[in-house]
Amino acid sequence: MNSWHRIVVKVGTSTIVNRDGQINYPVVNRLAQTLSSLQKSGHEILLVTSGAIGVALDQMNLEKRPQEIPQQQALAAIGQGYLMSLYNQSFAFYQQLIGQVLLTYDVFDNKAMLENTMNAIEMMFSQHNIPIVNENDVIAVDELDHQHSFGDNDRLAAIVTREIGADGLIILSDVDALYTANPNIDEFAQAIDKVTKITDDIRMSATGSTSGLGTGGMSTKLAAGEFVMKNGGKMVLINGNNPALILEVIAGKTVGTLFQGE
Repeated sequence: MNSWHRIVVKVGTSTIVNRDGQINYPVVNRLAQTLSSLQKSGHEILLVTSGAIGVALDQMNLEKRPQEIPQQQALAAIGQGYLMSLYNQSFAFYQQLIGQVLLTYDVFDNKAMLENTMNAIEMMFSQHNIPIVNENDVIAVDELDHQHSFGDNDRLAAIVTREIGADGLIILSDVDALYTANPNIDEFAQAIDKVTKITDDIRMSATGSTSGLGTGGMSTKLAAGEFVMKNGGKMVLINGNNPALILEVIAGKTVGTLFQGE
């Protein structure tokens, strides 16, 4: 149950970009170091990344994300190029090859497209490369408009975890774990070590709404955890400020919150 051979790691914009909007280069470097180390020790690693638009905002000296879809498309195009160059530089330092895989929502509904995508990923695994997956926000206008959003790639990572038959998903976030309440406003909030079922109480503690429609990043992470568990897998939520925590998760230590059915 604690086997971690084929692993999906998801990193969000809040990990790649600081609160002041600047790219967090040290964290990206530590992430590359950690994943390269795991790959060289025999693990198969796939990285799902967000952050293209966040990176572009920093490049363009913009303080906030524009509302207009064409502007977001342009930022995604600019940021994706720089994001991959950043990953290329970081992973190259550790002599690790990577490959870019850009996906849209309809890939998973098209048998031929999905098979082609999985074939490419499997080939990269066999060549000891690390596939880096992101949403193609340049053409996925509906997703930019949040009509079919992957939820900052949390759901995308969960779907990819299922499709490649990964042993588990590790999500790097801006929180240490799932809490019984919002720790920023409730001093009595406690971290939850393990979740075996997504209940209304858990949804309430994370989003403030039993409907599961609460705003904020945690609701999409709960949905991802529920999806992974329903498909027989496991997911761990950890703080992305220290990517080396991934190694502790792989070692079976209690870190963050583990989502795994009984």
